[in-house]
Parts: sequence; structure tokens; C-alpha cells
Amino acid sequence: MAELILIIISLVILGLVGRLAGKYVQYGRPQHLAHQVKANGADDSAVTLFIPGYAGNRFSFGGMLHRFVTDGVANKSLVVVVDRHNHPHVTGELDAYRPMVQLIFARPRASVRQQAAGVLAVVKYLIAHEHVQTINLVAHSMGGVVLFQYLTTAAKLVNLPEVRKVVTIGAPFNDSQVGQDTYPIENHPLTKTGPAKTTPVYNYFLRTLQRLPNTISYLNIAGNIGDSPQSDGSVALSSALSLRFLLHATINRYQEVVVHGRNARHSRLHENDEVDRQIRQFLYSDSKK
Repeated sequence: MAELILIIISLVILGLVGRLAGKYVQYGRPQHLAHQVKANGADDSAVTLFIPGYAGNRFSFGGMLHRFVTDGVANKSLVVVVDRHNHPHVTGELDAYRPMVQLIFARPRASVRQQAAGVLAVVKYLIAHEHVQTINLVAHSMGGVVLFQYLTTAAKLVNLPEVRKVVTIGAPFNDSQVGQDTYPIENHPLTKTGPAKTTPVYNYFLRTLQRLPNTISYLNIAGNIGDSPQSDGSVALSSALSLRFLLHATINRYQEVVVHGRNARHSRLHENDEVDRQIRQFLYSDSKK
């Protein structure tokens, strides 16, 4: 009986390892729609870049992108590994219809500025090699801070693609530490005019985000697991939602969504059905799944 139990346990472990290995391979390569569709308008032709958070990897957005493809929403056209020198290593071919690009940083714990420079390098590659004219940006956690660092840098440059839509998920816009988790969770209550206390990252964006064009649309998603600081377990709602005050000049193009429950936890937000639905409808207005 003991030997049988050991055999069963071994088979279960092997099955789990095999499944994990399969996802590891799958989540790190392009995946295309079974039936290609002709692009019809700006929503369909814009290239969407997915930026992971601190210590992120192919699993960060791999599941979401896989779901978008299998559900017939969009193409996972390119996987781009940004090396330690911010050189992009590209796999795949850009689709004409709803192309998505997965970014993976070889140094996933690099600083915000370093990763933002990597995003810029990827965008310049897309211009030079794919003649990309419009992009969307989707980011999780620290990736949201990286995203806005890229935007503030891009606002000073010329001949870069137009940014149409921006999605941030569980991003710490008013934390002292935007990468690694710190405890207790940093929670500065929001007043009518902004956070009761501000941090350097918030103050930096308060000065610089006014450079951004007023044509970008924003979707800001935050999680609330119902704990005492009202957070996703890592980032307080007050920190994630402080973005509304940073974008006050374009508040008519800003919307925010708070998701609740077990899958509203920080590391599960990109595996949340409601988050999937919100992003689909925001990026592709005719996507109702």
C-alpha cells in the first residue's frame, strides 16, 4: 500500500511538473488566431505591448495573452526579450490584426528607469523593423510605473508611435518602494485633492505627467481583497487609485475599476476573469467576452 501511495504521489508530481514545463514553453512563444481577420480601424491595427512587474517573467502575462488568443480576441505576435544592455531579441512576426507583444526583461529586478529605457528600445525596434505607428500599453504592478516613466521620456522625443490606450493593473503610484513588497502595506488616504501624504514617485509624476498628450485614454485597475488597509495584499487601493490625481488634466479620458475577491490578490490580478473582460472591452470596443 505504501509503495502504491508513493507511485501515485510521484505520478501527480510528474504531471504537475510536465504541465508547468508545457506552460513555460507555451507562454514564451508567439501564438496566433486560428483564423486571421482583416484589421478594421485603429483599435484593430494598434500594437499592444504588455509590460510585467518587478521580477516578472513569461508567466506574468503569458496566461492572459494565451486566453486572449484562444478566445479569438487578438494575436500574440511577438515575444521580445530585453537583455541586460536593453537590446531587444525578437521572436515572431507582427500580425495586421490586433497584434500583442509580450515583453520579458532579462534583468527583471532592474530599476524603473532601466526598464523604461528597455521599453523605449523595443518601441524603436518596432518603428524601424515593423513601421508601427500606434501602440497601446498594458502593465502590471511596477510595470505601471515603468510605463509612465516611458511616457514621460517619450513626450520629449519625436517620431515615436502615437500612444492610444494605457492599462495599469495594481500599480503603486504612491508607494515609497515600487518594486519589492514592503510591510506593513503603505496606505496614504485619499482626500479631495490627492493623497494625504505623497511619496517621491508620486511627486515626480505630478511634475512630469503634464507633458503627456491629451489624446491618451486610460484604464486603471486595482484589487481589493477586503483586508484592513483595503489593498490587493501588496498595493493599497489608495496608492493604485492616486493615479486619478496625476491625470487630472485628462480626467475625462480616465476610468478606474476595482475588482474584489480571492483573485483580486496582487499576483493574481492578471489571472482574473473580470480584469480580462475589462481590458478586452477597453482595448477592443466590440469585444464582449
